[in-house]
Amino acid sequence: MKTLELNSYLAGVKARKAALGLDEGAEAVDARRNKGGRRSASKRALLRKAEKRAKAAKVAPVPSYY
Repeated sequence: MKTLELNSYLAGVKARKAALGLDEGAEAVDARRNKGGRRSASKRALLRKAEKRAKAAKVAPVPSYY
Protein backbone atom coordinates (compact mmCIF):
# COMPACT_ATOMS: atom_id res chain seq x y z
CA MET A 1 0.00 0.00 0.00
CA LYS A 2 1.25 3.44 -0.88
CA THR A 3 0.72 6.36 1.51
CA LEU A 4 0.11 9.77 -0.01
CA GLU A 5 0.28 13.16 1.64
CA LEU A 6 -2.87 15.07 0.71
CA ASN A 7 -1.16 18.40 0.01
CA SER A 8 1.41 16.77 -2.28
CA TYR A 9 -1.32 14.86 -4.10
CA LEU A 10 -3.44 17.99 -4.61
CA ALA A 11 -0.38 19.91 -5.85
CA GLY A 12 0.18 17.16 -8.41
CA VAL A 13 -3.44 17.29 -9.54
CA LYS A 14 -3.22 21.07 -9.90
CA ALA A 15 -0.01 20.76 -11.93
CA ARG A 16 -1.55 18.14 -14.25
CA LYS A 17 -4.62 20.32 -14.79
CA ALA A 18 -2.39 23.29 -15.62
CA ALA A 19 -0.38 21.16 -18.06
CA LEU A 20 -3.60 20.13 -19.80
CA GLY A 21 -4.77 23.73 -19.93
CA LEU A 22 -8.13 23.00 -18.29
CA ASP A 23 -10.32 26.03 -17.67
CA GLU A 24 -11.26 25.97 -13.98
CA GLY A 25 -13.77 28.82 -14.18
CA ALA A 26 -17.22 28.16 -12.69
CA GLU A 27 -18.90 28.03 -16.10
CA ALA A 28 -16.37 25.56 -17.53
CA VAL A 29 -16.57 23.31 -14.47
CA ASP A 30 -20.37 23.31 -14.64
CA ALA A 31 -20.23 22.35 -18.33
CA ARG A 32 -18.15 19.26 -17.42
CA ARG A 33 -20.43 18.30 -14.54
CA ASN A 34 -22.65 15.24 -14.89
CA LYS A 35 -26.19 16.49 -15.55
CA GLY A 36 -27.70 13.32 -14.07
CA GLY A 37 -29.97 12.27 -16.90
CA ARG A 38 -29.43 8.58 -16.14
CA ARG A 39 -29.27 8.70 -12.33
CA SER A 40 -31.13 6.15 -10.27
CA ALA A 41 -33.90 7.21 -7.93
CA SER A 42 -31.75 6.28 -4.92
CA LYS A 43 -28.87 8.49 -6.13
CA ARG A 44 -31.29 11.38 -6.67
CA ALA A 45 -32.60 10.93 -3.12
CA LEU A 46 -29.03 10.85 -1.78
CA LEU A 47 -28.16 14.11 -3.57
CA ARG A 48 -31.35 15.76 -2.30
CA LYS A 49 -30.54 14.69 1.26
CA ALA A 50 -26.95 15.98 0.96
CA GLU A 51 -28.22 19.33 -0.26
CA LYS A 52 -30.67 19.61 2.66
CA ARG A 53 -27.92 18.75 5.16
CA ALA A 54 -25.59 21.37 3.67
CA LYS A 55 -28.27 24.04 3.85
CA ALA A 56 -29.10 23.08 7.45
CA ALA A 57 -25.40 23.45 8.31
CA LYS A 58 -25.36 26.83 6.52
CA VAL A 59 -22.80 25.54 4.02
CA ALA A 60 -23.09 26.12 0.29
CA PRO A 61 -24.23 22.81 -1.23
CA VAL A 62 -22.21 21.23 -4.00
CA PRO A 63 -24.04 21.84 -7.28
CA SER A 64 -25.79 18.65 -8.35
CA TYR A 65 -28.54 17.80 -10.74
CA TYR A 66 -31.29 15.45 -9.67
